[in-house]
Amino acid sequence: MPNEKDELPLKINAEGGLLVMGARGNRGGLGNFYTRSWRLVALDASTLKPLNVTWQYVGDKQPATGSEFFDVRPYEELIVWSGKKRITLNPSNIIGTSFALCAVLDSRAVHAWGHVDGGGTLPEPVREAHDVVELSAGMRAFAIRRAQGNVLAWGLQPSGTVPEDIAQLNTVVAVSGSTYVFVALLESRKLVAWGMPEMGGALPPEIADLTDIMQASGGQYGFAALRSTGNVVCWGYHDHSAQLPDDIALLTDITRLACSTHAFAVLSDNGQVRAWGHESLGGQVPSDIAALRDIVDLASNSSAFAACRSNGALVVWGHMPPMPEEIASRNDIVHVIGSGSGFVVLCGDGSVHAWATLPSDIVDIPPDIRQLRDIVAINANQDAVVALRSNGVAVAWGRENGGGDTSAVAHLLTDVRAVYGGGDTFVALRADRRVVAWGNADFGGNGEQKALYQLISYTKTPAS
Repeated sequence: MPNEKDELPLKINAEGGLLVMGARGNRGGLGNFYTRSWRLVALDASTLKPLNVTWQYVGDKQPATGSEFFDVRPYEELIVWSGKKRITLNPSNIIGTSFALCAVLDSRAVHAWGHVDGGGTLPEPVREAHDVVELSAGMRAFAIRRAQGNVLAWGLQPSGTVPEDIAQLNTVVAVSGSTYVFVALLESRKLVAWGMPEMGGALPPEIADLTDIMQASGGQYGFAALRSTGNVVCWGYHDHSAQLPDDIALLTDITRLACSTHAFAVLSDNGQVRAWGHESLGGQVPSDIAALRDIVDLASNSSAFAACRSNGALVVWGHMPPMPEEIASRNDIVHVIGSGSGFVVLCGDGSVHAWATLPSDIVDIPPDIRQLRDIVAINANQDAVVALRSNGVAVAWGRENGGGDTSAVAHLLTDVRAVYGGGDTFVALRADRRVVAWGNADFGGNGEQKALYQLISYTKTPAS
């Protein structure tokens, strides 16, 4: 939590006056089967106010402009510039299972810590890899994609070991994790999978034969995949949302997938949302929300979905209490993320709000955090929330032994650029290449990670 020292002017380590904050996306983390977007923000380092910049993935010919950017290709370097000020952000480099944490070093090797049965100890083949380009997480296992196109995994079985036929492949271009399953996308746009068969680890023949998959997203009991035709397909445990309704199967304009524990949702190009699965847990969209054509973002928790509208308002369906008036009346919501049983929203005035299916510690926002108006990024794990202020200070609340108590590391949570989470942990990456973790110590939340000092960085190059 903030103290008097936090309110004093802090030195912001940003050369050239350009400051970028926010966690880059990853395929894993919270619950490993909830959906969220990953929002980055650009600030003027002198005024700490939003700064319009240009955002462009390396090799991309279509840049975007604005003070915020939603990171959809997190495993590529991202160039950010304004005039002569220029920064290159490293690809996403920290992720968590529910029981351990892992980081990709600047050398492209990996380092893991936390519970040994949740991926906290590296096997020798992974330890020897120095060409990691993507890191993914399941509930208790990690997977890495290497530059040569093959994948390795470790952690709890059955997803912690890559089957021999998949291990021999060298054409993997993406890996996605869920609870006990990993799915890999190949250059041929085919999918392969491993892990618990009934939860998506065994591909049905009609899906295994497809050659036009663009992305895959895992829920707790199954997966959905988006095809280049704009169609969606799904598979997994049929009693838990994996039966795709005919009307949704016929859609050809789907652009976004979202998963909760017992339901899936999709966003179409026309701004409309549809869902299927357990009706009371997010599988049925109320008629007033189904009629909307201005949805721009989706998020989920264990039993519900939240959707941001283009007018800055929020709508929610599933197993959730009504939105508090302080949230329902807003038209300046810029980001929404889910925790285990609730949602947290960041508003345009730099304030945060939350509500949940009680009991949940995330609803008890401390007064000193509730009054802040300089929050620029938020993240959540199962039962706690962290907020990153424009001055680089990270504050948190929620379940104390799950990341809500920062007292042991508060003096280190300054000059932070991004905060990532596991099931009961958070990890802050500072501008000076120090890494600070807190929360459940057994699962990796045990303070500054001396083994990572100066070995991992948020930016590849400073502003110039």
